[in-house]
Amino acid sequence: MNLFNSIKQKVSILALVSEYTTLKKAGLYWKGSCPFHHEKTASFTVSPHKEIFYCFGCQHGGDVITFVAKAENCTPLEAAQQLAERYSIDIPQDTKWTKADTSQEDKKRYILTCTVFARWCHMQLRRTITVLEYLHARHFTKKSITDFCLGFMPLGPVAVKELLAYGQKEALLAQDFITAKILLEGKNGLYCPFEDRILFPIKDLLGRFCGFGGRVYKQEDERAKYYNSHDHAFFNKGSLVFGLDSAKKSIQEQNTVFLVEGYTDAITMVQHGFINTVATLGTSCTLEHLKQLARYANTLYVLYDGDAAGQKAIMRLTELCWQVNMDLFVIILPPQEDPASFLTNKGNLKDLIEQARDIFLFFIHTLGSDFASKSLQERITQTKKLVDMIKHLEDPLKQDLLLKQAATIFDIPFATFKQELTRVQQEDTTRKVTSLRAQEQPETTMPKKELPNELMQGINKISQLEKKLFSGILSNKELLTSHDKELLKAWLPKPLNILFEKLITGSYYTFFDTLTYDEKTEISRLIIEAEDEENSRAFEELLTHFLKKRWKMTVHHVKLKIEQAQKTGNNELVQKLLTYLETLKKKMLLRGIV
Repeated sequence: MNLFNSIKQKVSILALVSEYTTLKKAGLYWKGSCPFHHEKTASFTVSPHKEIFYCFGCQHGGDVITFVAKAENCTPLEAAQQLAERYSIDIPQDTKWTKADTSQEDKKRYILTCTVFARWCHMQLRRTITVLEYLHARHFTKKSITDFCLGFMPLGPVAVKELLAYGQKEALLAQDFITAKILLEGKNGLYCPFEDRILFPIKDLLGRFCGFGGRVYKQEDERAKYYNSHDHAFFNKGSLVFGLDSAKKSIQEQNTVFLVEGYTDAITMVQHGFINTVATLGTSCTLEHLKQLARYANTLYVLYDGDAAGQKAIMRLTELCWQVNMDLFVIILPPQEDPASFLTNKGNLKDLIEQARDIFLFFIHTLGSDFASKSLQERITQTKKLVDMIKHLEDPLKQDLLLKQAATIFDIPFATFKQELTRVQQEDTTRKVTSLRAQEQPETTMPKKELPNELMQGINKISQLEKKLFSGILSNKELLTSHDKELLKAWLPKPLNILFEKLITGSYYTFFDTLTYDEKTEISRLIIEAEDEENSRAFEELLTHFLKKRWKMTVHHVKLKIEQAQKTGNNELVQKLLTYLETLKKKMLLRGIV
């Protein structure tokens, strides 16, 4: 059994896809919003019994390997490696990973280094009374300290030596810690940039330690309050979300997520029962962050600090949120409060949640504050900024409602806003058309690789009966007799015939491995559209119906050819046609059809 087959037989596509989007059962299939593109109506379908997926919106489909390759933007081989690691699948020692081998081994070693550092620092924290007292004074519970594996990196070279000695037990070298940027080389030897800081370990979606945030805790410490791991191949602040690994189940169940700005806020929220809370890593929320959260929930509450910086961060976020399929609301905290301080001071967050404002309304109210006192140029700029944001919304009704709200706040007629919106949309349309025309090439100059695949063209022309039959064959191949296979080779239309030849020479899983990405997508669509029944009786009836239909068509066609051959006196051709018809008839008799 090859590598891909081994992984596909051990990984449930339903369980895998459910980690990226919420699915609901619909007959034989499970359906939900596509994790690959923004959509309002769910068009993503998973077939658990065939272990495939297909999206009728963006036309992507395939198996578990294809899905991960698309979702994680990696090669099929790298996708297989990720799945093997994620589901603890034992891979034979002699498996050749080729190009991705070095990268995968480097990542494993990096993860191990981070894990060892996190555990060691957690032990140091438990031994350091002053740090524990600080955390308890900040209302961190023992459970939170354990659950989030909070740590402490002591100051000085002795701590570095002890860390390295601890790492040696896991066969880690000083170079491993240097490569992971946990230790740096200085004039006086190795030192840790996280020293004398409380450590907030960061985990990836699979719950693996991959980075750290360090916070000063002494009042006299004049260094920057936070020091975070630097971005590199295995750690990217723009895509990682603090707490998502532990919160994703709750987020899915409640279909809601709370987004805060920092580690302390996130932990405090969890302590107060809001376990569906996550935080960005000391950076602004990016589109990639939003896309990740949109896989698990339809509603997001933004809970940023109540100061001017927090308000600005929400304004920046508004300019991204139209690109994800989520409803975003802003919870407005009192000035100078953050989520941690508000909850610690016995604030009633549930009341604020009920008063939460749609993020677009928040944008309009904030942009329109003191609008009349601004200069003419500022008012023009802000008006255009508002229209540029609203133009992205797909719902015309929501556009009009927001423009009416803006008309009241900005004291500008609704008709003026509407006219400006129409003008901007027309400009965008003209720009797109011009761009498309510039990219167009005469058909004769189109490179051959861009021409539609012959197989794909043929599949689009086959009948629903043929689609259902082929889908049934994928599940019931073992029911086919040698005579059935010969008849199907003769009568399946060309695109399916090519695929059938591949299928009967191997298993269902190896069959998929012989296909290109585009072919996998088309086959996945064909199977999903066929809506076949799994039981063998239904398949037998379908096969019989197909063979009867093709037999009648063949008999009619051959008789016409015989008549033409007789008219021209071509007795040799007549004999060949009669023999062909007799051979087919014998095979049909064996099925009890003729």
